[in-house]
Amino acid sequence: MSQSSLDRAEWIEKLVAIDESLVRQGASAHLMIIGSAIGILAGQPERTSIDLDVWKPKSRYQLQALKQAVEEAGLLFDPKSTLEPDTPYLQLVEPGVAEIGKFEEPEVLEQFQALTLERPPIANVVAAKLIRAEEKDLQDIAFLMQKYRPSVEDVKNAINSMPRGTRERASENVVYLSTMNGTGCP
Repeated sequence: MSQSSLDRAEWIEKLVAIDESLVRQGASAHLMIIGSAIGILAGQPERTSIDLDVWKPKSRYQLQALKQAVEEAGLLFDPKSTLEPDTPYLQLVEPGVAEIGKFEEPEVLEQFQALTLERPPIANVVAAKLIRAEEKDLQDIAFLMQKYRPSVEDVKNAINSMPRGTRERASENVVYLSTMNGTGCP
């Protein structure tokens, strides 16, 4: 774990600071959170992350206001370097590098005064983590499956809504779901 990685309490502190800045600016933001932050904010034990991934296509914000709020909170805003920064950051993610599949309605994760955090349905989050299926992704999947209990069928449907290349990688990794204790079998 990187020393710069933040746990749930530290991320909440940063999010409160972002919210307070948005309020001062008279702005608001609806951010679609993807990635590890979903588990972290849901209380996944010992999980930390240096980044907060925001799914840009489903987020609504004023760029300058959000950038100012993020930087005032002590985070980097959408760094574009090929090297991962040593400072925690908010990353705007577009389709291609990551995929979350199609879904109708996001779910509210946290509601602050001017900041709303939303997330895709858990089945889509699990499907997205199956694309890479690295050790941390599998730990995240196990936590999310145990906590929210999405059906394997819903995860498969989310996978099937992804573009072809990512759909194939995620489908190959569905087998991991059947090996997770207490989460059901495909």
